[in-house]
Amino acid sequence: MLARILNLIRKEFIQLRRDRLLAPFIILGPVVELIAVAYSTSHPIEHIPTAIVDLDRSQRSRELVAAFGNSQTFDPTYYLYDQTEVRTLLDNGTSPVAIVIPSGFSQGLSSGAENPQLQIILDGSEPSVAQTAEMAAQGVVASYSAQLMREEWGVSQVATIDSRARVWFNEELKEANYTVPAELAFMLYMVALMVASLGIARERELGTLEQLLVSPLRPIELIIGKAIPAVIISYLDFLLMLAITLFIFHVPLRGSLPLLLTVSLFYIFVELGWGIMISTISNTQQQALLLVFILAMTEMVFSGYAIPIESMPRPLQLLSNLAAIKHFLIIFRGILLKGAGVGAFIPEILALAIIGVVVVSLTLWVFRKRLD
Repeated sequence: MLARILNLIRKEFIQLRRDRLLAPFIILGPVVELIAVAYSTSHPIEHIPTAIVDLDRSQRSRELVAAFGNSQTFDPTYYLYDQTEVRTLLDNGTSPVAIVIPSGFSQGLSSGAENPQLQIILDGSEPSVAQTAEMAAQGVVASYSAQLMREEWGVSQVATIDSRARVWFNEELKEANYTVPAELAFMLYMVALMVASLGIARERELGTLEQLLVSPLRPIELIIGKAIPAVIISYLDFLLMLAITLFIFHVPLRGSLPLLLTVSLFYIFVELGWGIMISTISNTQQQALLLVFILAMTEMVFSGYAIPIESMPRPLQLLSNLAAIKHFLIIFRGILLKGAGVGAFIPEILALAIIGVVVVSLTLWVFRKRLD
């Protein structure tokens, strides 16, 4: 039995080596995408092109504009004379932020009779930029207001509530520490599914599946022989992407490395079941790849990678528990960022085990039905 499986594994690697397009794509594709995502999220949002509409044209309004410019977030680039021009800049994406200072702004500050108004217009089609700009603008306005109180009324201190926030696990609130592990898990998922899904589908498309079935190979040996190369390739890809994550983008590893490696290997086995099932029901490699992308997009939605699970309706939150990648991301981020041990992830590990048993059992049943 072992000799037959080893010969089939050797055959799989020979076929992969001969495919000059697929092999580099499987190895380099996930790495390139991970690097691109990591670089795009590892830097904070700064120097946003900002449109300024100063209808007051006073010393105070110019000081406020300078305060926005001195921040790292805003870069006053466009100085407009009419508020109607703002719509054009926001429509074509030239400037996602506009600051409108109405006439009478300086007079309102001096009289103190009423609070002067300041309008900040944000392009909501880019939520991350809009949220960053909104928070930064509030900080700039609060700082400028405190400065005015000191200058105009000589108030140096104002009684306020002393609220101090302490951030655990991701002290710098780096976006990359959240997005890079998620992208790594998703790329690992895609590699495992793609390699596993092409195995049996390729044999059926080339007409060699019947030859394998009439050979001494039993169905379970055929599945194992197709699965092991997918495990090896996926795990090597994972190790390469993990090294890039830790040593190039400096995502912290606060937990146990052996635990992380073990759980990741277990996750690969779980997702492998889906790949072999897709390969079993597909008649061609093109069908297999199409099903992989459909399943991947569905699982990505329920993983919490693109949409927070907490914001979903309750039925969809319950449905998300069927996505193995959701449970793996909780474990993966917990080991990397929190340094948590295996005791913190018992529910997630049990969920992965149940999903794996169900998927593998269903795959074996479907494979036997296809052979009948």
